[in-house]
Amino acid sequence: HIHLGGGVPTPPPPQSTAEAAGGDEDGSSGTGAWASWNRLRCLCEHAPNLGVSLELGADLPDDEAELERWLGEPLRAVVTPAVAYLTNKRGYPTLSRRHQAALARLLQHKPRLLVSGRADAHSEGLGAHVQYLRYLVSQRLAPSQQERYEAPYYDFLQAPLQPLQDNLESQTYETFEKDPVKYERYERAVYLYLCQRHQPGGEPAVVMVVGAGRGPLVAATLRASAASGRRVRAFA
Repeated sequence: HIHLGGGVPTPPPPQSTAEAAGGDEDGSSGTGAWASWNRLRCLCEHAPNLGVSLELGADLPDDEAELERWLGEPLRAVVTPAVAYLTNKRGYPTLSRRHQAALARLLQHKPRLLVSGRADAHSEGLGAHVQYLRYLVSQRLAPSQQERYEAPYYDFLQAPLQPLQDNLESQTYETFEKDPVKYERYERAVYLYLCQRHQPGGEPAVVMVVGAGRGPLVAATLRASAASGRRVRAFA
């Protein structure tokens, strides 16, 4: 039950021309902090107890996608070196707005927050930096009801439900109906179909919803009909 963490700086140290041009057959070619982490992960055969410790340096990548891709990784800790901090008017350490925004997004993983560097970076030592990080964590917005509901399901594969095969309870339907993405995409697909295949005022389109459950797919169909101005006959 040993858990290992690999530290990766952002941005990483400069690479030579030969290293930048090189590549691996496993698709881990490229430069950057994420490529370094991905090579290590591939060498460890994607071990589930391997995590990453991300260091937010003084200079963050210009491309926001370089930071966003870390949201899909097993982030165990975020390191903020003392040199990445600025000094406010009162002489206390503070992070730039970009650093604050990046840290706020990474906090979704609930990583450990670490401070590295010289203890004499401030008159109070690194304790002033730790106090500032505690302040940032306390300023986070409280999670919404949707986020609290989804939290236990993050990063876990869910067994697909079989509504036609199994007699599901009403509470089970209520659970997966709280995920709005499926119904938004379904409504969008019906809307596009109606706009492309049917004319306003023409014959109503026939829509059959197999396994309608408690009716959210039927409701999405009716909303798509109203938005497109096309009539439908829905069977469920």
